[in-house]
Amino acid sequence: MLDLTLEINEMISERHMDEENVERLIEDMLKSAYKRKFGTDENVIVRFPKEDGKKFVDMSASKEVVNEENWFNAITQIPLDEAINLVGDEVECGDSIEISIDPRTFEYSAVQSAKQRSQSVVREHNTNEVYDKAKKMEHKLVIGEIKRKTKNNDYMVNLNLEDTDALFPVRGQSSRESYEILDKIKFYVEKVDKGDEIERRGPDGKLQKKTRGVKILLSRASKEFVKALLEHEVPEIANGDVEIVSIARQAGMRTKVAVDTSKKELDPVGSTVGKAGARIQTIISECANEKIDIVRYSDDPLEFVANALIPAQVKRVVMVNPATKHVVAIVDESQQGFAIGLNGVNVKLAKMLCDWNIEVKTEAQFDEMEEIQEIHTNLDKIFSSDEKVAEEEIPLSKEELNISDDETPISDLGLSEELLDKLHFRDIYSVEEFFELYDESGAEYFKSLGFSDDEILDITSRVDFEEEEAEDDEFECPNCGAIVKTGSLSCPNCGIEYDYE
Repeated sequence: MLDLTLEINEMISERHMDEENVERLIEDMLKSAYKRKFGTDENVIVRFPKEDGKKFVDMSASKEVVNEENWFNAITQIPLDEAINLVGDEVECGDSIEISIDPRTFEYSAVQSAKQRSQSVVREHNTNEVYDKAKKMEHKLVIGEIKRKTKNNDYMVNLNLEDTDALFPVRGQSSRESYEILDKIKFYVEKVDKGDEIERRGPDGKLQKKTRGVKILLSRASKEFVKALLEHEVPEIANGDVEIVSIARQAGMRTKVAVDTSKKELDPVGSTVGKAGARIQTIISECANEKIDIVRYSDDPLEFVANALIPAQVKRVVMVNPATKHVVAIVDESQQGFAIGLNGVNVKLAKMLCDWNIEVKTEAQFDEMEEIQEIHTNLDKIFSSDEKVAEEEIPLSKEELNISDDETPISDLGLSEELLDKLHFRDIYSVEEFFELYDESGAEYFKSLGFSDDEILDITSRVDFEEEEAEDDEFECPNCGAIVKTGSLSCPNCGIEYDYE
């Protein structure tokens, strides 16, 4: 047995691994060395006995006892006479005995292979440990120390996670701020993920997978960074009494935050800003004096838009088109610059905050808009009135349709407007016209004109119904051929009498 008390305790303290994982690692390492030397590890046994507070490792190989003539495998079998010499006369064929192995007798190459295996296991353990710690930081504020700057102007930041540094990319940096090596500042942890696995060929030519550690992405330019600062600084937000409804930010320029509360006695804006602005000033200082507007959220979009445009004073907000979420905010000429902001940033952030398309106009500019809108409205009325007249046109007479008095307009059949238009387009205005064409050419003719089977059936069924009704009202006398009304007992022409079944 080997005394590994010192080695095991060092791994537990330095690698932050529990004893069970350390023992598993040593076992894997020894089995790897054994397999490297003997070609298999199926019959190797590794135990970790403890005596008087010391930790040992015991390694042995299990071998089957066989007769000399059946001894074919020196790795997994042992002849009976050798077994008797080792353990005594009580052993017999078919028994299994354990042969003690001294790991120090392994070849150098086997030991090196085992070391590589153990290093890989340790790296994997460290990666998992760092990932678990970093994942708990995700979407939270952390304090890190800037270590170095890359050629892409990104920064690597130390978060005290073993040998793993976090990435602070250019896109996460505020244009208002500058950063120096060894600066300790707050960051928002945007994302934590495990590195991509890559495949490389080892010395033996086999593909080996290697994990590239843990990726940690930091930011100070995101709106989530400001939200996290508010949650940290304002107790009413942290406990849920005040809700952050939406945030819009252009890092280094301005941030707008809409807040609300369900408690009538609580002022959400005042709670967030703090007494004499103390709370919000702390956050502004953390953001290098970036302007931060705290506004009251409202279910009324017009009121919300007016609130969102602070520091400008808005006289009124007019709804232009609710379908396109278009509104106009009317301000005094002296307030227009404040409402729009430098490079349009104020109105841009207000749009993002409210999710409405906002135009900022003075009264004079809005009056011009109203005049243009009035012209459009009048034109719409003109065109819509023409359409209404067209819709209310008086139906054409039989004479205008060029059909005789004894013909039935096809519009009397109760067909749909769309089907009637198709019939009229083909100059078919009466039931008789349709029936003549149908008797001569059949359904295929109407199909060639673009009529569907259902449309043809709709027309013919109604026509048949009309003809059946006509046939039921009168009939032809079988004796003289005169037309006789249904129900007559005799023919008024020849006098023949009828019997009805």
